[in-house]
Amino acid sequence: MVGTPLDFRLGYGVFGGKEEGSTPARVVHVADSPGQVAAHAELAGSVSGDLTAVFDALQAAVERGAKPDWSAWRTTLADTVAAAAARDAELLGAEADPIHPARIYGELVPRLAEDAVVIGDGGDFVSFAGKYVEPKRPGGWLDPGPYGCLGAGPGAAIAARLARPSSQVVLLLGDGAAGFSLMDVDTMVRHGLPVVMVMGNNSAWALEKGPMQMLYGYDVIADLAPRTPYDQVVQALGGGGETVTDPKEIGPALDRAFASGIPYLVNVITDVEAGYPRATFGI
Repeated sequence: MVGTPLDFRLGYGVFGGKEEGSTPARVVHVADSPGQVAAHAELAGSVSGDLTAVFDALQAAVERGAKPDWSAWRTTLADTVAAAAARDAELLGAEADPIHPARIYGELVPRLAEDAVVIGDGGDFVSFAGKYVEPKRPGGWLDPGPYGCLGAGPGAAIAARLARPSSQVVLLLGDGAAGFSLMDVDTMVRHGLPVVMVMGNNSAWALEKGPMQMLYGYDVIADLAPRTPYDQVVQALGGGGETVTDPKEIGPALDRAFASGIPYLVNVITDVEAGYPRATFGI
């Protein structure tokens, strides 16, 4: 694992070993400073320092040594990736009603420019972004990190628009996250800061609702008002927006948002049952 902490998002550094007779993978942790190397995980090795220097040294060491035959392994990996891409393509183009959250990214990702700045502010909906949004440049993805901090997105979008006035700025919002700071649209409007906001509105705290259902068979205090027209809130503050309930209308709505030149919210009503697939809940 390189350049990322071994926290709850990565099973605290334990990979595999759950099947009978199997053992966990050996883990080497590469970090950019000694304090970032995991102290809680059982590591087969670790190194810290400038990541470019680390990989340059690794490449030099591999080139000096004998070359094992990795062809079979490479073929297996390629087959696995191809199968995963086929599954992803099905979700990214899903025609489901209510809308599957992945379909939003199927429409959004092809519309992102190379210098786009995408900000994630949400739980389950933004988890899909972590899978499907691949920033092309440094600083192209912003989120609050492992502690969540819902509501930080509009402030980050304002900063991104000021720092990169010619770039696309896209704010991804869950409906729960929007409840914290959607009023910051007022600041965007008053200062003439256009931001495209895309909401996955599933009428729930889905990152809590799904795990509660899986762990306990029920959920509590996880539902929000159904189909709230948050786009009308943005319009009332001087921006623009619309509600989308048909997957075929997501793309045209995004085009209108990018062309508007104002803070614009595309409020997509999504299926609360189509949660992000998780192998661990970090507990």
